[in-house]
Amino acid sequence: MPRRWVPASPVAAAGDAERYIAWLRLPAIALFAAGETLGGPNPDHTAFVIGLTLFSAWAIGMLAWTSLRPVGDRLALGACIVDIAAITTLTLSSGGAFSASRLAYFLIPVTAAFRLRPWLTGAAAALTTSAYVLQALANTSHRQPGAIRHIVVEAGFLAWVGSACVLLSFLLEQRTGLVRRLAEERTRLLADALEAEQRERQELAEALHDHAIQNLLSARHELEEAAELAGQPALDRADGALAATVTQLREAIFELHPYVLEQAGFELALRSIARDAARRAGADLRLEVDYRGPCDGEQVLFSAARELLANVVQHAQASYLGVRLVETAEGVELSVEDDGHGFPPDRPAEQLANGHIGLASQRVRVEAAGGSMRWRSRPGSGTRVDIRLPAQA
Repeated sequence: MPRRWVPASPVAAAGDAERYIAWLRLPAIALFAAGETLGGPNPDHTAFVIGLTLFSAWAIGMLAWTSLRPVGDRLALGACIVDIAAITTLTLSSGGAFSASRLAYFLIPVTAAFRLRPWLTGAAAALTTSAYVLQALANTSHRQPGAIRHIVVEAGFLAWVGSACVLLSFLLEQRTGLVRRLAEERTRLLADALEAEQRERQELAEALHDHAIQNLLSARHELEEAAELAGQPALDRADGALAATVTQLREAIFELHPYVLEQAGFELALRSIARDAARRAGADLRLEVDYRGPCDGEQVLFSAARELLANVVQHAQASYLGVRLVETAEGVELSVEDDGHGFPPDRPAEQLANGHIGLASQRVRVEAAGGSMRWRSRPGSGTRVDIRLPAQA
């Protein structure tokens, strides 16, 4: 069974959110330290300094982990619990209900809303409020006049902010679901459009092959017989023109509907169009293929490769052409590069505005299939285009 190509999952977005939160912990270290200098009911700072040192190590470790490794829901939930424990420790050791560190509790439900489901956000908000109340009652500062009322009011604010964050998480989940459904619909429409395009190309190619080329071949046969009888040089020239026309039509038929893609597979089809492009451009070809296949993304990749190679032939005037197709555990990567004229970075947008949609349409197709398409080019420095499609079971 070929592997399916589907839109990218929300895991990458979750990882981004966790990385941003990891960066947010760094200024929190300075804020905790600055808050301790404001003074409070606890004159002994030893426990606070130890707690802040451990929190700093945790913050730096999480930043390194989220930058190097994939992030899942379990890590996000675990990090949220550790953050609550760290804030509770710092607040308890620096004054309880009157510590400046207590304000960090408000960050917990806000960050939870962006990375956890609504019910988990609600659980994080409830745990945060409970942790604040328990540490405030555990600290001796709660015996001060008006301390209990102060604790109740701040706990009410925490619960209120937590409720708002649950609502925010619910709305974000709905919006994420809508975006996912739209992406799936876009992918389905893309597949339908590609199928319709290929069907039309196939019908046109078959019509040219079965009628136009056959008529030209019959005409060549008649001309050859006439040339043998009459011996006119003009007939030989006409026969040569017909032969060149037949060759051009066959090349056009291959461009319209490359039968080798269906009969021999994507790898041989890519090798064929790469060699043909290098021959037509008069460029030296470097072809690197490490592909096991097949997969449903082949038509998208082949269409993009055909468009990129056609651009090299028509515009680049290159002496070198490189094509690389590599399959990895993450997916398939296709690169096309040349040492030709290149183009300014804003050229694709300018061409799209002028109605030339070849490169832009290929990028839309690749992104709709869950992949990415990037290009690097400067005038006089050649062009390199990298396409990546993710692997999905």
